[in-house]
Amino acid sequence: MTKIDEDLNLTNTVDPECKQRWLPLGIRKGYENATEPAHQFVSSQGRLKYLSPIYLALEQSNQHDLAVTWFNESIDFYHPLAVSSLKKLLGLDQSQSYYSQMRDSVTELIQ
Repeated sequence: MTKIDEDLNLTNTVDPECKQRWLPLGIRKGYENATEPAHQFVSSQGRLKYLSPIYLALEQSNQHDLAVTWFNESIDFYHPLAVSSLKKLLGLDQSQSYYSQMRDSVTELIQ
């Protein structure tokens, strides 16, 4: 990871398409140089497309508490759909979907 980063400078790129691929890989591989840039990225980017790979990598690398901390720091900045999706990804939203609620209501009526 270090050699690739030295050659291509991916950790410091301004291209969000590269960051959404490089930073999660760095997190999963334990490349410590990617952690703070990932934190800065999720603090400055509100699109789910760019956020979810990083939060998923944190979850997959057993860094749930760090993911929740980062999420809570930026929740007001994120797009509402991103907030909803990330809450589910992080296990913070236990509410049922609208369709699940409707299915349960219909089931109750039938019984």
